[in-house]
Amino acid sequence: MAAAGHTDFDVVIVVGGAVGATLALELDRLHYRVAVIELHQPSFASTKPERVIALNYGSRCHLDRLGLWRDVAAKGLGEIHHIVVTEPGNRGRVDLDVADAANHSPDMHELGYVVEMGLLLEPMYQRLQDSDVELISPASVLNFEVVLDQVNIQIRRGDTISDITSALLVGADGTNSQIRHQAGIGILGWDYNRFGLVASVASENGHGNTAYECFRTSGPLAFLPLADGRFSIVWAAMPGEATQLLAMNDDQFITALQKAAGDTTIKLIGDITSTTRRASFPLELTVARGFSKSRLALVGNAAHTVHPVAGQGMNLGLRDVDALVGMLDSDLAHDDPGQSIIMQGYAEKRRADVMAVAGFTESMVHVFGSSMPGMKWLRGMGLEKLPRAQSLSGLLLQQASGEGQMSSNRCAQKNREIAA
Repeated sequence: MAAAGHTDFDVVIVVGGAVGATLALELDRLHYRVAVIELHQPSFASTKPERVIALNYGSRCHLDRLGLWRDVAAKGLGEIHHIVVTEPGNRGRVDLDVADAANHSPDMHELGYVVEMGLLLEPMYQRLQDSDVELISPASVLNFEVVLDQVNIQIRRGDTISDITSALLVGADGTNSQIRHQAGIGILGWDYNRFGLVASVASENGHGNTAYECFRTSGPLAFLPLADGRFSIVWAAMPGEATQLLAMNDDQFITALQKAAGDTTIKLIGDITSTTRRASFPLELTVARGFSKSRLALVGNAAHTVHPVAGQGMNLGLRDVDALVGMLDSDLAHDDPGQSIIMQGYAEKRRADVMAVAGFTESMVHVFGSSMPGMKWLRGMGLEKLPRAQSLSGLLLQQASGEGQMSSNRCAQKNREIAA
């Protein structure tokens, strides 16, 4: 039974994107009346450099349950079977392999995936068009107000201003969330004074389904495998360094990139042979002081934006969806999805996971970013000894793959259904 019919919708999601669209599809499956308000018509066109995201095994499970994964995979994605972690100029390295993770999760054949954003969004929005979800686009939220048991939402479409009502409003509108701001929810965090420089590069040996994480004092440099054999790179650099890198011609940039990656990585992937143009974005940590409020929930980057060092941003957002859907999949929630006990339960379920991931990424950034005397030696010892510490290696594998953070048994069941 849907929520009481005095509102236009049970749930209104502000801005879709991958996280908002996934939530809308999940709630449509549960027979909620759902609307998605989008500022712009979604675009699936490829960009240069490609805008890519990293998905772990747990996120694949989620998309599998919605029947989306086959369509996403058919459009092309990079698979991560192996991860190599190094510090250029220092001894030791850590190798994480899917075969080790498969000892605990037999259905896991990849640690993760690298997907172009447009190729992820297109199947989602095609499914939305075939659903009962109402897509209100292009449109923007001017303001909203919680009145008793509903949210009154004022929206603008072109020159027209109108009002809709909902039992629950979900902010999925990114790091600079308007919904979070209007709700008066503050944030914790800081600017890293670093920029993430992105580009797509080709190398002599290709990637062999391997991702490389090169930790440098000024910031990590990641090589992520693309579907066509190239890498997508994310290079954390100080503002002055990022400015210089953006201004370089291709040959100069390739020389600088190979030096930053270090001998170990370049010997494995071969010399870099080409690059696309570059782009950059500021790196920051933001965590909302609350993930919910009266008749309001935050998901995705509206709730938390973490350093890209571990590639956990989208995965965290999909786990938000998993938790919120879990709270809304009950008779109590169908009577009123925005009631306080549901909202507080969602916030409680997400707090520990978000803080654990934020703490993990922060520790990686600070440990490898420290230039204190003796720290480089300690890091080298750690990289050299870690492969022998099975419990620590196992924790890193769980972090990389997302195994254990989502219900992998449901993924295994879905995989068996697909195979049949």
